[in-house]
Amino acid sequence: MERLCLVQNKMVIGLTGPAQSGKDSFFLLAEEYLKSLNIKCKRIALADNLKNDLKLFIQEKLGIDIFNPTQVEKELIRDLMVVYGKIKRQQTEGKYWTNLVKKEIDEHIKNNIVVFITDIRYAYYPEDELTWLRNYNNNYLIHISRLDKNGLIIPPRNQEESENDPILKKNADIKLCWHTTEDSLLRKKESEEILNKIYEKYSRI
Repeated sequence: MERLCLVQNKMVIGLTGPAQSGKDSFFLLAEEYLKSLNIKCKRIALADNLKNDLKLFIQEKLGIDIFNPTQVEKELIRDLMVVYGKIKRQQTEGKYWTNLVKKEIDEHIKNNIVVFITDIRYAYYPEDELTWLRNYNNNYLIHISRLDKNGLIIPPRNQEESENDPILKKNADIKLCWHTTEDSLLRKKESEEILNKIYEKYSRI
């Protein structure tokens, strides 16, 4: 039986997990899957505004394109981004970056577009990113982790992740642990069950 999009459905999905666990890769698979069902979705990353703030400084002082760094460059600037993001979060008790995307998310919801927030990272302040996500109707939190080539889960990359990731993982609605691979078919297979659960939740709204 053909599965049809229900236009009244509104859903906000948060993706969480350590750096390089594959959150953006999962979104691309979800986007392809939902598109096949005539369901529109949109990616929003809290860190995109952070990158916009630092773009000129990092380009001028370090010669790095913050939106297209090599893997080596990404590691070089990671701590700088974390520190800047942390300062803005401390000034607002965790609300600075979420406040910046609220209008955009509300607009997508109004237009019946499924929103994926690909970098839910913090659960420290009373109104932090986890609580903020939960305040949306029909929210869904997916925790993603990745196995290295030896079959071991890749750990958090810094203290911020070490403190927050266990809380986010505990509060996730569903968890995905997949392999390090360039095999797109394997990635689809490993994510298939969760993609189906997304659609099942969507269709029940």
